[in-house]
Amino acid sequence: MNPTGYLLAACIVCAILAAGCTSTVPGMGTPVPTTVITPVPTSGAISDPELLGTWYLSAMTKPGGQSPIQTMSIQMDAVFSEDGGLSGFSGCNHFSGQYTLTGQTLPDGKGIQVGPLVSTLMYCKETSDLESQYLEIIQDSSSYQITGSQLVITSELGSTLLFHRTPYGPTAVPKGI
Repeated sequence: MNPTGYLLAACIVCAILAAGCTSTVPGMGTPVPTTVITPVPTSGAISDPELLGTWYLSAMTKPGGQSPIQTMSIQMDAVFSEDGGLSGFSGCNHFSGQYTLTGQTLPDGKGIQVGPLVSTLMYCKETSDLESQYLEIIQDSSSYQITGSQLVITSELGSTLLFHRTPYGPTAVPKGI
């Protein structure tokens, strides 16, 4: 079939489809396009006012809560906003992205999904490993639990991030470590 034949066939198919999308108004012979509007159910985004604000990292653990990772020399944080935004400082770089509360109740707390995150790209030899672990755990978040001024985020693999509402100084160690 030549290109003109394909074009003619396409026009016929379009005309048939267009004819199926019209109806005749009683008493009038002119076809009137009909539109079917299907309401889309809207559900408000899940939010948790307790989660909002700045949280300061005080401890990290590897999968299963084993091998605590020392974080006291650097003040890392995470800021959760009402619009689902997540930002913070990861030891050398600043990061930002989105989080979503899933509404699920899981063994380690309430369901959360984070990411993808983007960050600045500075290299700091002293903190690069710590920063990589922090960003990996937070992007792999599956649940969170808030008890008083303490937030624990658990990853899919069982790694944890322990945050507190207040920053700490070089001589202060947050409770619960």
